[in-house]
Amino acid sequence: MITKDLQAALDLLRDENLVWSSDMEDIKLDIANLLLVCAAQGDMLQTLADSLAKKIVYPRTSSYNPDLERR
Repeated sequence: MITKDLQAALDLLRDENLVWSSDMEDIKLDIANLLLVCAAQGDMLQTLADSLAKKIVYPRTSSYNPDLERR
């Protein structure tokens, strides 16, 4: 199941107008795909995917801050 937060994270990861760090740029689409597969599995993987999605969407409430800017 794709939650609102998961969809928002997928949109951020796939947005070509966002500037990510070079190391994140190389893996952001893989992370998006991994989140989708985990969400489809259900149970624990879905919970983990949703948790990671929330950290991507709401970076100020977690210790991770991608510090993104638009191109």
